[in-house]
Amino acid sequence: MKGFDLHFDALEECANKARSVANQFRSTADERPADVGSSCFGKLGDASGRLAEAVRKFEGKIEAETRYAQRNLDKVEAALHTVIANVRRADGPDVPVESV
Repeated sequence: MKGFDLHFDALEECANKARSVANQFRSTADERPADVGSSCFGKLGDASGRLAEAVRKFEGKIEAETRYAQRNLDKVEAALHTVIANVRRADGPDVPVESV
């Protein structure tokens, strides 16, 4: 495409970085801490159980948000590869596009 300058290396680097960070989120989400029971908080009466339940809910929310971030970064990586492929295809429709 005349007059259009695109730095494929920069897009590829961004896609690789998105994949790298997505993998970090994935591994973080896969690392489940040991189950938190009321005994972790000593003898606090009923408060120990409520505190343990609150910690479990909090851990669940962290895992959900981490997985959400990982899925979105996977989408960013895929979108960048799509941009690269589409621009290459538009630039030279007869030239085979590298598989991504």
